[in-house]
Amino acid sequence: MTLHQLRLAWSAALLIGCGGSPPPAPAAARDPIPRTRGPRCAAVADRMAIVIGEHAPSQSEGDVHQRALFELRCETDQWSDEARSCLATISSDAEAEGCLQLLGRDQQRALAADRARLGADRTDALE
Repeated sequence: MTLHQLRLAWSAALLIGCGGSPPPAPAAARDPIPRTRGPRCAAVADRMAIVIGEHAPSQSEGDVHQRALFELRCETDQWSDEARSCLATISSDAEAEGCLQLLGRDQQRALAADRARLGADRTDALE
């Protein structure tokens, strides 16, 4: 290949390379902390029954009825990973109130209605 042919080939390569499609956009920044799934509803219910459930001092694990109610609402209403993660770590009523704000309005209403119904059933049973 002559010097003239080499220059023509190189020029053609530059023209083809420069007229191509634009370089790809940089990949979206990825969160360095991977998202993890929240705890299971059973673990959330265990914690809620102990901290905010109404139970006798002899029931160190919380009231079984309250626990079942919390687990049922969590599963039925499909509480978010964020809400489950928060509620599984509560240590006071105030923390529970903050975590319950992570539930949707309908989820909050369903939980409150079931808790009120359970309380009313217990009052009726005592009479």
